[in-house]
Amino acid sequence: PLAFAENADVIMPASWALAVKNWSLEEQFRDFGRGVISLSAIVYFLSIVAAMLYLCMVLIGRRHWQGGRDGHSMGGHYLARTLALAAAAVGVTMIFHRFDTRADVTSERLSSLSSQTRKLIKELDPKHPVKIDAYISPDVPESYVQTRLDLLSALREFDSLGGNKVHVVLHSTEPLSRAAEQAEQQYGITAQEVISRTRGAISREQVYLGAAIQSGLNKVIVPFFDRGIPAEYELVRSICTVSQQDRKKLGVLVTDAKLFGGFNMQTFSQSRNELLVDELEKQYEVVQVNADSPIDEELDVLFAPQPSSLTPEQMKNFVAAVKKGIPTAIFEDPFPYIHSDVPGTSQPRRSPQMNPFGGSPPPAPKGNIAELWSLLGVDFMGQDVVWQKYNPEPKLRAMASPEWVFVDSGASEQPVFEAADPVSSQLQEMLFLFPGSVAHKNASELKFEALILTGDQTGTVAVAELLEPTMFGQPGGRLNMNRRMKPTNRYYTLAARITGELPKEDELMSDAAAEPAEEAAKNEDGEEPVDAKSEAGDSEGDKPDAKGADKEKPEAGEDKAGEDKAGEDKAEPDAEPAKPKREGINVVLVCDIDLFYSAFFALRAGGDDPNQEIKLNFDNVTFMLNTFDSLAGDDRFIAVRNRRPKHRILEKIEKLTKEAREKSMAEVERYREEVAAEQAKAQSEFDKQLAELKKKSKNLDELSRMQQEAMAQAAGQRRLDAKKSQLQKAAQQNIEKTERDLNVKISREQDWYKFWAVFLPPIPPLLVGLGVYFNRRAREREGVSKSRLR
Repeated sequence: PLAFAENADVIMPASWALAVKNWSLEEQFRDFGRGVISLSAIVYFLSIVAAMLYLCMVLIGRRHWQGGRDGHSMGGHYLARTLALAAAAVGVTMIFHRFDTRADVTSERLSSLSSQTRKLIKELDPKHPVKIDAYISPDVPESYVQTRLDLLSALREFDSLGGNKVHVVLHSTEPLSRAAEQAEQQYGITAQEVISRTRGAISREQVYLGAAIQSGLNKVIVPFFDRGIPAEYELVRSICTVSQQDRKKLGVLVTDAKLFGGFNMQTFSQSRNELLVDELEKQYEVVQVNADSPIDEELDVLFAPQPSSLTPEQMKNFVAAVKKGIPTAIFEDPFPYIHSDVPGTSQPRRSPQMNPFGGSPPPAPKGNIAELWSLLGVDFMGQDVVWQKYNPEPKLRAMASPEWVFVDSGASEQPVFEAADPVSSQLQEMLFLFPGSVAHKNASELKFEALILTGDQTGTVAVAELLEPTMFGQPGGRLNMNRRMKPTNRYYTLAARITGELPKEDELMSDAAAEPAEEAAKNEDGEEPVDAKSEAGDSEGDKPDAKGADKEKPEAGEDKAGEDKAGEDKAEPDAEPAKPKREGINVVLVCDIDLFYSAFFALRAGGDDPNQEIKLNFDNVTFMLNTFDSLAGDDRFIAVRNRRPKHRILEKIEKLTKEAREKSMAEVERYREEVAAEQAKAQSEFDKQLAELKKKSKNLDELSRMQQEAMAQAAGQRRLDAKKSQLQKAAQQNIEKTERDLNVKISREQDWYKFWAVFLPPIPPLLVGLGVYFNRRAREREGVSKSRLR
């Protein structure tokens, strides 16, 4: 019964089957199969051993039951004993399951939760328990096997660790089943079509890998767990989100960088939100913030994509919000590469969408972004973009230009990621597309901490020269191949954190809020441009040691603790005690808006896809989410998000298949080179024949010459096309044969190891059994011989 309990759903309702399955041998053995030594599982199997051994002993002594003094059968007595022992075994197992102790003995700690996750689960309020309904397909394609195992492992660990705080219900879900109907109707979880390749054959399958996490009326739905997103991170974030009553509020500044979907008047279609917004809504209360009026909304963090596109009035209100101390993430790009409809820092605004019922109004002028840079005490490169002569991805070298700036440990001898800041400390590789750079002004008293740096094989190129000009002199859509790339060999800062107290002039302007409104307006309108203008010439370029120098500089405001006490006391009665006043600057400035391009989210979701030849694992999404969490003062998920468990592979099989795959790729490349050479040869012969024909037809009249050349060119072109088609067909056949041979060789290697994996394990117990058998037989014969001697 314990062996077949795994299939209890075949003969009983699903609600009962789940409870029965938990007592099956297969379910209890899962921990050991994942490299986890579980005390409850050990007690479960020891209880079975004890109960069955006692039952065997009872049955062996059955012949003595009729020999009792009273002569009655002892069957009922021993049956009661056995049932009592079984009940005791069940009770002991349930106790240890309730107070379980587990040890993950895998080398990469694949089956255990991080210390931060354990801390978050322990801090949950037992008065608000969390229920997780997970809908998972029993069979998935090979490329999703590891994802399914990781998800199941994480769910079981949460269930074991959560106790009465987290309850996990696993639903084995197949298409057109009752579980599938429940998942879709109650939670909107549907099967996702995934493409897989098994032994060279491409197939499409419907897979369920979703979960509904709910606590009370709060609910978070994860419709599908992708390969690249750790299940532990997605689950713990969802658990903490539904268990807390209030989410932190994240405001997205409305700029020309449109992140929210809407109706497009030009295409008459509805556009969807950027994937970044969907990701943020899983954790934050995301609202749009319009800077047409002063930003007075209580926000935990403000996200400003391309603020240079704001109008003068909007820029004034945005700068005032940063000045008030609202934690702000600023993403500014001198040349938006992917978001080409967004104007760069130094480019004019685009015209609004065309109105089908009338002309579009001219674009509004831009605000003065220099006011923001002056406030932050930085110089921003708005006229040029950075390029770098470094590309660690060989398969991208054909399509990547030098303005694709790759950042990892190989880009520079010195660290490129700031190790002291949790936002960047665990990053491994990032990709910036045509980024700018930012430098710290020496005159600024704000603390400037470089989070991400380039290497020193760098240079700049003017934004005005990046695109080829059109016939009207305007920049076109194609990259200018003759752009002038100026080498500088300097370290450029691509992202920085800027913190500290406001400069003295800004503090005076903040105190002026208690004065009449006209005086405050006079200070803002009269003094700030003068400051920006006076500091504009004090900036210097990026230096390799700028980061270290900034670390030694004390934060502004440390020596001002006793200044202007009278003013503070005077303003104190007007303050609202329920809303603590923020002071100082808290900004993360990133010099690229293409980071939140949806393709980076797709790469992150795809993970390590074995069917993809180009495997990319950029930390762009991780960096952005870490930035928002850090600014919002919510560091709960940063450590979990940065965790990268490494799955060990079967190295022997991988080595053999890798050699066969490389050989196959070399043969495919050779076939393609042969086809290209033959096509070039045929093209050369055709061009030669055409040139000879033109020489022979010089003496003919113009009409006859044109007719003969056209006929000869058409005939030659047909022969050339036929030759090319024949060559391509032969090459394709050779390529398909090579790929078939590769798949056959890989399958042969895998089958060989599978055979030994099945054949070898039974041999040791069989040898032990044979040894015990012959030993018993020998002792029995010896015993018989001795009895005969007597």
